[in-house]
Amino acid sequence: MVRFVKDQPDAYIYSSFGSRIFIGGLLMAVLYAAIGFIAYFYADEVMSLYSRGADIPDLPLLGDLLKAIVFISVLFLPLVSITVLISRFVLKRTYKKLEQLNVDSKRPQLLLTIARFLFLGCGVATFAPLIMVAESMMTGGLSGSIIGYYQTTYMSLYFTLLGISLFLVLISPIVQLYGRTKSRSLIFAGFLSFTACATMIYMANGQWNISIMDLTQREFKSSFGTVMMICGICIFVSFWIISRNAKSILRYQKLHFTMKLGE
Repeated sequence: MVRFVKDQPDAYIYSSFGSRIFIGGLLMAVLYAAIGFIAYFYADEVMSLYSRGADIPDLPLLGDLLKAIVFISVLFLPLVSITVLISRFVLKRTYKKLEQLNVDSKRPQLLLTIARFLFLGCGVATFAPLIMVAESMMTGGLSGSIIGYYQTTYMSLYFTLLGISLFLVLISPIVQLYGRTKSRSLIFAGFLSFTACATMIYMANGQWNISIMDLTQREFKSSFGTVMMICGICIFVSFWIISRNAKSILRYQKLHFTMKLGE
């Protein structure tokens, strides 16, 4: 067995890789399902709670806009921030451990880097126009272009960026592992990742195109909640498949070693 450990070190590191990937996938799945659950059942409570706690001026449109921004900060932005934390402190550290045994992981790490820039774009799309809102609060008016942006463009832009960046995060372990196992089940895991992100992008760009002024409407709550639940399920199943494939490397190596001893 000592000889086996020396000859096949990547089998053990990929087993650890599978465990870490499963934990990362479970955390992301719980995050997206929880946000969908909160939006579906407690959107009104979130809106009323934070609108009471924030000192929002009672001005036409401006008050509703700022209430919606607070709502977005509670429900939408955690999808970005926590996904970035998981990708950095779980996935990227896992790839770094592979590199310690001279296992190439440059391509999945590149995908995570690109994803982080797109995640940053989600924050910019949300808060950059607020500079103009601050100016409007000083003058007592509100530019029509700001209202138009949040009513017609913001949701599409935000969830398109989120969907693409999430897809890059989800396929990064598949890219890493497929070169080692060539397993067809990883293709199915990639399909589930694509389904989750494509559903999110379709939600924002299809017939459902809701203004952020109407985030507590039943149409939004049911659509958003359902999509987030679908994303959570797809993420969990995808990472479970990846984890099993990674752990199977060690199992097959042990079987191969046992057969060699019997010859």
